[in-house]
Amino acid sequence: MALLKTVLPSEAEGKIANCYQQIEDAIGYVPEAFHLFSVSPELFEGQMATMAYMASHPTLNPTFISMLRYLVSGRNRNTFCIGFNEAALVNAGINQEDLRKSLIHPEMIPLPEHEKTLMLFILRAIDDPENISEKDIAALHKAGWTDRDIYDALAAGARHAATDVLFNVFKVSSSLKKD
Repeated sequence: MALLKTVLPSEAEGKIANCYQQIEDAIGYVPEAFHLFSVSPELFEGQMATMAYMASHPTLNPTFISMLRYLVSGRNRNTFCIGFNEAALVNAGINQEDLRKSLIHPEMIPLPEHEKTLMLFILRAIDDPENISEKDIAALHKAGWTDRDIYDALAAGARHAATDVLFNVFKVSSSLKKD
């Protein structure tokens, strides 16, 4: 149970109920960890808008976004998000052993080379933003990424790092739906 008072889906009303319904429609249930978002209905709506945008991004595919969340959460030791995204990636056909290796050695991520280039940039940018240069951006452009792609991918990674911090600080449940 989280350290803050959250709203259960069965008790939700208004904005919170709407957000929970969007999650239920997308993945079939509302993970307990997502209850933390109910503390701030307005921020919850923003979270849902960002998730919807990234889910339908014109160039960043859902596997890339799940891998991004997986690797960022691995660095932040957010067990819920590691498990949640690992399950999504395994369901998408990615080998679980390869995924787990990539947590230790991100350069081994099972992605096409141009996506790997962007992913490694994002991880480095989150860890060491001061050392990103024009040369890094030029390499991403050479790999075929636009400024919007680069911005959106890094924004998604940075926002997810913030979610990891919130989940870790407020001790949300790491439980996943059991079938």
